Amino acid sequence: MKKIRLSIAVLLSVWSLAGTGVANADNGSGMGGVKVEKSEQKKVRVYTKPGAPVDVAIIDADGNVLYRGIITKNNQKATSFNLNSLPDGQYFLTAGNNAWWMSQGLTIKANSVNIDDRNLQQVAEPTLTAYEKNKIEVVLPSKNVEESTVAIYDPQNVLVQVDSFKGTTRRFDLSSLPAGAYTFVVGPNQKQFTTRIDIQH
Repeated sequence: MKKIRLSIAVLLSVWSLAGTGVANADNGSGMGGVKVEKSEQKKVRVYTKPGAPVDVAIIDADGNVLYRGIITKNNQKATSFNLNSLPDGQYFLTAGNNAWWMSQGLTIKANSVNIDDRNLQQVAEPTLTAYEKNKIEVVLPSKNVEESTVAIYDPQNVLVQVDSFKGTTRRFDLSSLPAGAYTFVVGPNQKQFTTRIDIQH
C-alpha cells in the first residue's frame, strides 16, 4: 500500500466545510459511528457521532493529502465536502481518532461522485490479552484490511520483533524476552495503535 505523503495541495482553497442536515442517532454507520454518503452530484456528507473529535482527510490515489481537518466532538450535523473542483479519478476520505480509523474510497467520473461500500476499510483499537503467562493474543477488529503489522519494542524502545498477519487475530510468545514493559504497535500501514504490556518472570 502506498504511504500517505503529506503535501500542500493547490486544491486546499477549493474545499468548503459546511454543516447541513441532522445525523440520526443510529445512522447505520460502522466503526466510530462514521457514515459517508453522496448528497449531490459531486458532494458528500460525513456523519459522525458527538463525543470525540474526528480527524478527517481527503487523499488522492497517489497519497497526496488534499484536505485535512477536524470535526469537533460536539458536532450534531453532517459535514459536507464539495468535490466539484476535483478531476475524474480515485480518492479516499479518511476519518479517525485514537480508537478507530476508516477510509472510504470515492470515485469521480463523468462529473459525479460514486461511493462504493466495497471500498470501505475500517480498523478499531486492538485488544491485547494474555492467554498464558507471557503469551499475548492480539485481536484487531477490522473490515477489508488486507494485512496488518505488529511491531514489539522493548523497554529501551528497541525493536525486538515484527510480524505481519492477515485476518484479525495473532498470537505471540514473549516468554524468551526479559521482564519489563513492552510496547506493541499494531495496525495496517495507514493507522497504527500503540499498547503497553508488562512481561514478568
